Amino acid sequence: MDSLTHALTGAIIGEATAGSKIGKKAMLIGALAANIPDLDVLVTPFFDPIKAMFVHRGFSHSFLLLIPGSLLIAYLLSKKIIKSLTLIHAWMLIFIPWLSHLVMDIFNTYGTALFEPICSIRVSFDSMAIVDLSLLLILSFFWVAILQAKRKQQNTVKLSVIAMIAVMAYFGLSSIIKIRLEQRLSSHASHSKILPQRVHTTPLPLTNMAWMVVTEDSATFEISHVNIIKNHVFRHARISKSNHRICKQQVQKLIEFTKGYFLIDSVGENLYYFYDLRFSSLEREYPKAYVLQFKIDASCCKVSRAHPKRGINISNAISLYSELF
Repeated sequence: MDSLTHALTGAIIGEATAGSKIGKKAMLIGALAANIPDLDVLVTPFFDPIKAMFVHRGFSHSFLLLIPGSLLIAYLLSKKIIKSLTLIHAWMLIFIPWLSHLVMDIFNTYGTALFEPICSIRVSFDSMAIVDLSLLLILSFFWVAILQAKRKQQNTVKLSVIAMIAVMAYFGLSSIIKIRLEQRLSSHASHSKILPQRVHTTPLPLTNMAWMVVTEDSATFEISHVNIIKNHVFRHARISKSNHRICKQQVQKLIEFTKGYFLIDSVGENLYYFYDLRFSSLEREYPKAYVLQFKIDASCCKVSRAHPKRGINISNAISLYSELF
């Protein structure tokens, strides 16, 4: 998820765990603790573009770092910074927001290496967009409500717990939508007797009411945007699979990262673009709608990465919501 979502979640958890003991500091510490795993972005620039893809959400998002890391920070917090906190309360203040980050990221497409360095498998359920406006509104509402309650010296623990229940319910709703969508796609394919090799589904940015569906057959990928509310397709593209065989060893890790949902386009002599098809965008047309892309110089097998672009802007957002309602 995005940093603001993690921060608001951490702040609310911080209030629930230590707000009565250290006041507003609990929300600040919780917000910071919830974003600790994403500090890996500070080191990814020192790796080549392909390796950097695996460094992000790698060991920094592992359970094996979570426990000792949170204990160490909690010890320093309780002994050196806020001595009124017991070690157990300090640990809960760091551990639970940090854990919330790992759990939330599981639901994104990027994948999270929860068990590194023992196992490099990335866990991803693909049911939440990186930026979900509805979730941000829910978190912001409860955050403001908690601040208002604190000013009136009211107990905020119950409000914080309700907020977390609401967030979990939203994640659960998104998961149910994904499961039902894939069941519907499977049923439709069975009736039409056109069975795709694979199907990938993930919500579009900002909302879980519109989803991207990628279906694969032997020759093509079909990418559709589906309105869950009206149950109809409002964008569609058919893309032929790549036949280029370039720098096979160099791009093998990229193919592994995309789980086989990729396209390679020739843009000049010995120059190619490698696109990951799994990530949804608000842009209407391809190749502009590709989120992750890598430029490949086949003459020297050099790979460079373009910054991810999800097409999140006012114009595209208005267009999306006009399609939904």
